[in-house]
Amino acid sequence: MVELTILSAMMAGAVSGAVTGWIARRNALLAMAAFLIGILGGMLIGTGMGSLCYGLPDGSDLPPIKSGCCALASSGLAGLAGSFPTAFLVSGLIALLTLRHLHPRPPRIKTALTGFGMGVMTGVLTALMMAVV
Repeated sequence: MVELTILSAMMAGAVSGAVTGWIARRNALLAMAAFLIGILGGMLIGTGMGSLCYGLPDGSDLPPIKSGCCALASSGLAGLAGSFPTAFLVSGLIALLTLRHLHPRPPRIKTALTGFGMGVMTGVLTALMMAVV
């Protein structure tokens, strides 16, 4: 489950960073830089959330649920645990940094929420697809 949390966080960070960077300035270079920042941030946040949610006190990880009715539910929760904080932090940070000196600027909240929504949706769908495959 830790790997699934990390993967969903990386996907959520990449998508939310790229979408927020593109909406903020309509610049491909900024969107690509935000994409890379989102991947790195997702790896860091996903690692922390995975060990926080699915780590055992002795340092090992919980074994993944591979079949049954709980497989999709646990995968969805792992995807949500990784993608929600990552998309929130990455899209908020990108919107705050890129929209600071623009006049007239698009609204920060709307830009960040669009990237946040896209990132969470991508992260959860990635986790669910990895559970099916």
